[in-house]
Amino acid sequence: MFTALAFAAALSQPCKVEDARYALRSAPAFTADFKDVDSGADWNAGVALHIHSANTGKDFWFLPGDGGSSGLLRMVSTEPVDAPGWRPPSPDGGPRPLGDFDYIPTDASYNILDALPERGGEAPTHFLLLELSDALWHNVLGPRESASKQFFDLVRCGAG
Repeated sequence: MFTALAFAAALSQPCKVEDARYALRSAPAFTADFKDVDSGADWNAGVALHIHSANTGKDFWFLPGDGGSSGLLRMVSTEPVDAPGWRPPSPDGGPRPLGDFDYIPTDASYNILDALPERGGEAPTHFLLLELSDALWHNVLGPRESASKQFFDLVRCGAG
């Protein structure tokens, strides 16, 4: 579990997206970070969201994408981006092991941000993936995962 001091230190100055490290507030065994990835022209953020479960050792990957005319921000589940031969899926289809989720990023005061994470950009202080809990429970092969519907909080800024 992260401490208030670590959280305050993480907030003290802007953090680049690719340096941000997060923990799920009510289940810190779930951690998240953004990895640099060559995701192509259709997924131009240059990063992939990586969520890791320390409970099962499983990793889950997502590409940032907009919701088109809906104006929603989305995280689109994808195959592991670090797998040999990985290629980004078509924006209109392709493997989506956990589906697509609404992504709600906020600043430290919980003001909703209207931007997807991008390589080199400022990381959100908190973010919420609304459907993550249900997707982990219903769509994961092997031991079921249980992640409460809660914010991922920035707990550290720094590579590694």
